[in-house]
Amino acid sequence: MGAAAAGGFIAWEGTLAQSSMPAHVSVLAVIALALAAAGVMGRSRQRRPSAAWLRDGAVAVRDGLACPGRRPLALRIGVAVWVVLAAATIGWDLTSFLHQSHSLPTLSRFVGAVTRAAWGRATVFAAWLALGAYLAAGGRRRP
Repeated sequence: MGAAAAGGFIAWEGTLAQSSMPAHVSVLAVIALALAAAGVMGRSRQRRPSAAWLRDGAVAVRDGLACPGRRPLALRIGVAVWVVLAAATIGWDLTSFLHQSHSLPTLSRFVGAVTRAAWGRATVFAAWLALGAYLAAGGRRRP
Protein backbone atom coordinates (compact mmCIF):
# COMPACT_ATOMS: atom_id res chain seq x y z
CA MET A 1 0.00 0.00 0.00
CA GLY A 2 2.78 2.44 0.96
CA ALA A 3 4.77 1.72 -2.20
CA ALA A 4 1.68 2.30 -4.38
CA ALA A 5 0.96 5.57 -2.59
CA ALA A 6 4.58 6.69 -3.01
CA GLY A 7 4.50 5.71 -6.69
CA GLY A 8 1.30 7.67 -7.24
CA PHE A 9 2.72 10.67 -5.41
CA ILE A 10 5.90 10.53 -7.52
CA ALA A 11 3.88 10.32 -10.74
CA TRP A 12 1.67 13.24 -9.63
CA GLU A 13 4.73 15.33 -8.69
CA GLY A 14 6.16 14.68 -12.14
CA THR A 15 3.10 16.24 -13.78
CA LEU A 16 3.37 19.53 -11.87
CA ALA A 17 4.97 22.60 -13.37
CA GLN A 18 8.49 23.16 -12.13
CA SER A 19 7.84 26.40 -10.25
CA SER A 20 4.16 25.96 -9.41
CA MET A 21 2.78 26.43 -5.90
CA PRO A 22 1.52 22.80 -5.63
CA ALA A 23 5.02 21.53 -6.51
CA HIS A 24 6.61 23.68 -3.82
CA VAL A 25 3.98 22.77 -1.21
CA SER A 26 4.30 19.03 -1.90
CA VAL A 27 8.09 19.15 -1.60
CA LEU A 28 7.83 21.14 1.65
CA ALA A 29 5.31 18.61 2.96
CA VAL A 30 7.68 15.73 2.16
CA ILE A 31 10.55 17.55 3.88
CA ALA A 32 8.43 18.13 6.99
CA LEU A 33 7.28 14.49 6.97
CA ALA A 34 10.85 13.24 6.57
CA LEU A 35 12.10 15.42 9.44
CA ALA A 36 9.26 14.23 11.68
CA ALA A 37 9.87 10.58 10.72
CA ALA A 38 13.62 10.94 11.32
CA GLY A 39 12.95 12.45 14.73
CA VAL A 40 10.50 9.73 15.74
CA MET A 41 12.37 6.75 14.28
CA GLY A 42 15.83 7.94 15.24
CA ARG A 43 15.22 9.00 18.81
CA SER A 44 17.64 7.08 21.04
CA ARG A 45 18.47 4.67 18.21
CA GLN A 46 21.61 6.17 16.76
CA ARG A 47 24.67 4.00 17.01
CA ARG A 48 26.70 7.06 17.99
CA PRO A 49 25.86 10.69 18.76
CA SER A 50 26.01 13.10 15.81
CA ALA A 51 28.92 15.09 17.28
CA ALA A 52 31.02 11.94 17.60
CA TRP A 53 30.13 10.92 14.05
CA LEU A 54 31.20 14.32 12.66
CA ARG A 55 34.40 14.31 14.74
CA ASP A 56 35.29 10.80 13.53
CA GLY A 57 34.64 11.83 9.93
CA ALA A 58 36.97 14.83 10.26
CA VAL A 59 39.64 12.64 11.87
CA ALA A 60 39.29 10.07 9.08
CA VAL A 61 39.76 12.73 6.39
CA ARG A 62 42.73 14.21 8.26
CA ASP A 63 44.32 10.79 8.77
CA GLY A 64 43.57 9.74 5.21
CA LEU A 65 45.41 12.77 3.88
CA ALA A 66 48.11 13.41 6.45
CA CYS A 67 49.30 10.03 7.77
CA PRO A 68 51.24 8.41 4.94
CA GLY A 69 52.76 5.66 7.08
CA ARG A 70 49.50 4.49 8.65
CA ARG A 71 47.16 4.45 5.66
CA PRO A 72 47.44 2.65 2.30
CA LEU A 73 48.19 4.81 -0.72
CA ALA A 74 44.85 3.88 -2.36
CA LEU A 75 42.93 5.17 0.67
CA ARG A 76 44.88 8.43 0.73
CA ILE A 77 44.28 8.95 -2.99
CA GLY A 78 40.58 8.15 -2.60
CA VAL A 79 40.16 10.61 0.27
CA ALA A 80 42.03 13.29 -1.66
CA VAL A 81 39.89 12.75 -4.76
CA TRP A 82 36.64 13.06 -2.75
CA VAL A 83 37.85 16.16 -0.92
CA VAL A 84 38.90 17.80 -4.21
CA LEU A 85 35.62 16.77 -5.87
CA ALA A 86 33.53 18.24 -3.04
CA ALA A 87 35.60 21.45 -2.98
CA ALA A 88 35.41 21.79 -6.78
CA THR A 89 31.64 21.28 -6.77
CA ILE A 90 31.13 23.88 -4.06
CA GLY A 91 33.57 26.26 -5.74
CA TRP A 92 31.93 25.87 -9.16
CA ASP A 93 28.45 26.52 -7.85
CA LEU A 94 29.55 29.45 -5.71
CA THR A 95 31.52 31.03 -8.57
CA SER A 96 28.73 30.60 -11.09
CA PHE A 97 26.19 31.92 -8.58
CA LEU A 98 28.27 35.01 -7.76
CA HIS A 99 29.01 35.86 -11.40
CA GLN A 100 25.45 35.16 -12.61
CA SER A 101 26.80 34.39 -16.08
CA HIS A 102 24.99 32.22 -18.63
CA SER A 103 28.36 30.97 -19.87
CA LEU A 104 29.03 29.56 -16.38
CA PRO A 105 25.78 27.82 -15.35
CA THR A 106 25.06 26.69 -11.80
CA LEU A 107 24.48 23.05 -10.93
CA SER A 108 20.82 23.85 -10.36
CA ARG A 109 20.63 24.96 -13.99
CA PHE A 110 21.92 21.54 -15.07
CA VAL A 111 19.36 19.85 -12.83
CA GLY A 112 16.70 22.22 -14.18
CA ALA A 113 17.43 20.98 -17.70
CA VAL A 114 16.56 17.46 -16.56
CA THR A 115 13.55 18.44 -14.47
CA ARG A 116 11.85 20.44 -17.22
CA ALA A 117 10.34 17.22 -18.52
CA ALA A 118 7.71 15.36 -16.48
CA TRP A 119 9.74 12.13 -16.55
CA GLY A 120 12.82 14.03 -15.31
CA ARG A 121 10.95 15.60 -12.40
CA ALA A 122 9.41 12.25 -11.45
CA THR A 123 12.79 10.48 -11.61
CA VAL A 124 14.65 13.12 -9.59
CA PHE A 125 11.80 13.26 -7.08
CA ALA A 126 11.80 9.46 -6.69
CA ALA A 127 15.57 9.45 -6.14
CA TRP A 128 15.24 12.29 -3.64
CA LEU A 129 12.49 10.41 -1.74
CA ALA A 130 14.53 7.19 -1.71
CA LEU A 131 17.63 8.97 -0.43
CA GLY A 132 15.58 10.79 2.21
CA ALA A 133 13.95 7.55 3.38
CA TYR A 134 17.34 5.87 3.63
CA LEU A 135 18.87 8.77 5.55
CA ALA A 136 15.83 9.11 7.84
CA ALA A 137 15.41 5.42 8.67
CA GLY A 138 18.45 3.59 7.37
CA GLY A 139 21.15 2.28 9.63
CA ARG A 140 19.10 2.57 12.80
CA ARG A 141 19.32 -0.06 15.49
CA ARG A 142 16.47 -1.35 17.52
CA PRO A 143 16.45 -0.41 21.22
